[in-house]
Amino acid sequence: MARVPPPSERLGDDAVLLDTGHAGASGVIGVYLVPHAGAAGRAGRFDLVESGPQVDIATVEAGVRALGLDPAGVERVLVTHVHLDHAGAAGAWASRHGARVVVLAAGAEHLLDPSRLLASARRVYGDALEQIWGGMTPLPADALEAVEDQQELRVGGRRVRVLATPGHARHHAAFVWPDGVVYTGDAAGVRFPGWPVVRPAVPPPELDLAAWDASFARLRGLEPSELRLTHFGAFDDVAHHLAAAQERTHAWADALLAWADEGCSRSEAQQRIDDLARSELEAVGADEATVRRYLATSDAIMTVAGLERYWRKHHPERWPGWSDARG
Repeated sequence: MARVPPPSERLGDDAVLLDTGHAGASGVIGVYLVPHAGAAGRAGRFDLVESGPQVDIATVEAGVRALGLDPAGVERVLVTHVHLDHAGAAGAWASRHGARVVVLAAGAEHLLDPSRLLASARRVYGDALEQIWGGMTPLPADALEAVEDQQELRVGGRRVRVLATPGHARHHAAFVWPDGVVYTGDAAGVRFPGWPVVRPAVPPPELDLAAWDASFARLRGLEPSELRLTHFGAFDDVAHHLAAAQERTHAWADALLAWADEGCSRSEAQQRIDDLARSELEAVGADEATVRRYLATSDAIMTVAGLERYWRKHHPERWPGWSDARG
């Protein structure tokens, strides 16, 4: 039985931000519903940007119905990358409602056969994987629409451009709408409305800061009118946001390296990451509920693992290892 959907937010172009209510928390993982537009639009038809986790599909379906739409009216689901919070329900939207799923070609294999992706996630979440994320239904091959960088799509009467934005993951893409709105997935980090703080989104296993710097440059070059983040919401202070996202991502990576150089253990680094995140938020007056929302988007274990893997993989000559692993 679906949970009562959290309140949705209608945006300026009639798109709607649907809250997945993941793990009972509002305003952490979003799915964007974009109704079809203009003469090419058909009544009741819409597209989604991101699918949400599979465990939350019933809540998102209830959110669609609350807008007076039938979930079967979905035509496409555009996923920015294949992580479980962004694409976990993609196969379910295809099998239940006939949606086609758009994903950068580099990530397509994981939607068709998610076994490797799930095995990797199980190493982190163990037996709690299904409870937290709901697993992942394999995408039928005839529902896949694998796309490439700079490819143009006709989406609901609009011309939408695919922009490869690796860094968070090698298979990450943003979607650029003709009015300058950019759906960024995790390429622009994590931020909540009303707060200036941007939290880095740096999980394992593919974090690459050089690639991400290039992606930040590409996003700036678009001169977007608005950034729409999966975590969570729409922001029009684009220059501030992108600068903060890039600066904090590097700052957190440098902080982890410095802590390891000092002789920190991995568990100590995990506590320090949470302390760092908390201090950045408290410095701008964030309350405890806001702090908890930020921390919930990527826990300290995942953040430290992602940054550690980055240093080990891309700069092994600089990585000293943790004090409790040096013998």
